[in-house]
Amino acid sequence: LAQAMRRFVRPRGETTASQPYTPRGAAHYSVPRSTVALLVFAGLYIGWVIFTVSHYKTVTTHPAPSTPGIPGGSGTSASSTVSGSAGSSRGDTLRPPPPAEDGPIGSNAKAECVTWSIKLQGERYTHGWSDVTYNGLATDTFKTVTVLAGSDKDPDGGKCENYHLDQKVLVTETGYLVATLSCSNQEIQIVSQEKKVRTCGFSDRRLLDGLTGQYSPNQKGPEKCAHLYECFNCLEYGTKDLNPKKVVSGEGSGTKCVWCAQDNACKPYKDSSGSFPCSDAIGSGGGYPGGDSCPASAGAKYLSFPWNNGRVNNNMVSWGAAMAMGKHLGRIVILTQPIQKGMHLTGEQHGDPNHGKSAFLGILEDMWDLEFLQSNGFRVVKETDVGKEIMSQTRENTPIDCRIHTGFPPPSKFSHCKIVYMTNPFSYKSLRAQKPKEFIIPAKWIRDASLKIIEEKLGGHVSLSLHQRHHNWGNAETHGSKFLCRGSLKNIFTTNIGTEYRNAVNMWTKDKDMGHKMLEMTQLSCAVNYEEAKQVVNYWKQDMPSRFFLASDREEKDRFESMINNGGVAITQQDYENLPQITEALEKHLSFGFDCKKKYCANKQKFLQLTGVFLDMWGMTLGKFFMGGYYSTMSDTVCFWRGWDRMNASNICFLPHRLSKKWVRPGIDIAS
Repeated sequence: LAQAMRRFVRPRGETTASQPYTPRGAAHYSVPRSTVALLVFAGLYIGWVIFTVSHYKTVTTHPAPSTPGIPGGSGTSASSTVSGSAGSSRGDTLRPPPPAEDGPIGSNAKAECVTWSIKLQGERYTHGWSDVTYNGLATDTFKTVTVLAGSDKDPDGGKCENYHLDQKVLVTETGYLVATLSCSNQEIQIVSQEKKVRTCGFSDRRLLDGLTGQYSPNQKGPEKCAHLYECFNCLEYGTKDLNPKKVVSGEGSGTKCVWCAQDNACKPYKDSSGSFPCSDAIGSGGGYPGGDSCPASAGAKYLSFPWNNGRVNNNMVSWGAAMAMGKHLGRIVILTQPIQKGMHLTGEQHGDPNHGKSAFLGILEDMWDLEFLQSNGFRVVKETDVGKEIMSQTRENTPIDCRIHTGFPPPSKFSHCKIVYMTNPFSYKSLRAQKPKEFIIPAKWIRDASLKIIEEKLGGHVSLSLHQRHHNWGNAETHGSKFLCRGSLKNIFTTNIGTEYRNAVNMWTKDKDMGHKMLEMTQLSCAVNYEEAKQVVNYWKQDMPSRFFLASDREEKDRFESMINNGGVAITQQDYENLPQITEALEKHLSFGFDCKKKYCANKQKFLQLTGVFLDMWGMTLGKFFMGGYYSTMSDTVCFWRGWDRMNASNICFLPHRLSKKWVRPGIDIAS
């Protein structure tokens, strides 16, 4: 363009008397400078338009293998597409942009871009969101979820907080917001949905590349390679990937995951170092000693189990037994969200309608240190990480010959089973079955918070931690006591519950009076008030301190106050209600979008209550001496957390075992 302009414009500084350039057969030209500037601008503008149109077609065109053209234009050739959008009659096919180095594995070049028309209806009312349109993919599925009002996931700025409610939203399964709906005071149903094919645009790249949105519950993906239990997942999630859901974020920069077939484990590997964690490492790409594809035999095998109908520590019994069975069989234990009711093997629902509420432990919501559990040789996976195909084979859908009812059968019996179902783990009360509870501990933020609160209240030394559990659902007239553990149903002297203690005492001593005293002081630790607690502590040759840590169910106001009035120090909700991790756990829980008619759905109060329980339990591990309660699964769990090396610093920890081994010394460990 510049060269052409020189041919028409007189050189700067020449006068009319000079010899201007004269094109052949033409007269002299003298063009004003304003015209020149206009022509230059027009040329630049035309060039920019040509470049922009060409670039736009390039980045938005994803040719399908069989029909070159833009996704969504089924049967439309590249030539007609180009002609329709750019006014060109060229018949050549536009090429898609070359993939970026180490680009996303999950790219979905075949996906159709569509506009969805969705009709919604509220249980009580339907306002301006009855008809919703959304530009997405033909593969999209939709669900309504509840998000915490006022959180960063609330698109309505916390308006529902004014009504003490949370916010309902419509999202895709891949985590993208479709529409803001009502507050959480009603259920909202998807009445119908239709789709119409459209041309993919630049903004669709994140969908086509498989990126997940902020409403995806596990957007960050696994933290460690060790959390990936199948070869396929190890290679898929453990490589460098633009998809944030498929990045193992806790292994450090430049680290990827490789599969070690001989160890049946996924392990970290410093990329390009050549220092493989095993001799048969399989990795994504070339140069790995085991190749770049998974062997057919690398499929993982699982064990599922039901939760108990009781509260937190009854379910710790079930969880511990399931972990023992999983390790015995060499299987991955699936940790699930509790169902709303007890589920019979036939699929028929029965039992306590609050089953889910009782059994809810906050496992999927990161309230437990699963990394610590796995680092001690136990393999677990959350139900949200295994997929619907695996979950559809669990519980009552497991074949009859793949179910375990009693004992620890040999692993070979279930070699043909992808999933084994342990039907009643709560019945496994042996030390072998319960020992894994030592490694099932709360998340670090809970442990740290418990330590900080107790240090602030009691200083750096806790001489005594005391558990007050009442079991006050007995009947004084028919059972002899309203405290179940002291009445005719569960007492230590005559019932089956006390058999283990009675047998251990008979092995410990032939002195009937001494044996009776041991049983008496053990039963007295249940439903204890201050004066009774003092008797038990003194019996175990300990002084009752002026201040001590108290964890109580607070079911008997007078007994609880007797502890507080005599130096008991308890954790209150005000001590922890502002912990940010509680809100984070609730947000994650809500993001799962469980059907609340089938799965238990918790509110913030439930998370506060659960946090308080865990803080109390961990607090009881801090006492130099632990006074636990007879017939308490919570005290039993605390004993495992305190460890075997501290079992003698307690009235209750592993007591039958200690008595039978004659480790309790009269006059030294107990009053003679």
